Amino acid sequence: MVSSKIKIESKIVSVGLQDKFTPEKEIIVPENVVLPDDAPARMKTLRAEGRKWYLTVVYHPNTEKPFALFCHTNHHEKSAQTSDAIERLLSLAKRKGISEKYIVSVEDKTHAESNTSKLTRTISLLLRHGVLISNIVLELDKMEDVYVGSFLFQIKKFLSNYILEGTIAVGNLCPECETVLVYSEGCFKCPACGHSKCG
Repeated sequence: MVSSKIKIESKIVSVGLQDKFTPEKEIIVPENVVLPDDAPARMKTLRAEGRKWYLTVVYHPNTEKPFALFCHTNHHEKSAQTSDAIERLLSLAKRKGISEKYIVSVEDKTHAESNTSKLTRTISLLLRHGVLISNIVLELDKMEDVYVGSFLFQIKKFLSNYILEGTIAVGNLCPECETVLVYSEGCFKCPACGHSKCG
């Protein structure tokens, strides 16, 4: 019987660890945004409790970065909660330095539209001007008791798909221990105490 010895020349130091996460930089364009003449778009159907929302997502060419959302549905949001979400997002636009004329323009154009359309148009304003999706989702996360069957909940869940695992919520602290929140497993969580609105 022949025996052989195998000499291990190197050892495994880590398994499955990615390079250090580099956060996406937010570059706000406060004034005139130049959009492409031609851009790819995909349709996504959002479903909840027998209702459907047909969402068209327009992307910057050669990227998976959306800059516009359009929604068609027979199930329009009429709740005060959706109106509150729109106000919060418009406030975010002001805090990020987007020119007042563009904010007022969206408000004027959507005045007579459904809350569903107002919400997608307001999100589109933020995306066009460079606000990170993580900041949009964080703003919506501040709302209490968002109904799972609502468009508001579904659009927040949809946008969360574009947030990279490990994204740091710059400037957003855990309400329990004041540690900076990190995006993990579909939700912003506290890496120190585990607090999360996802439960």
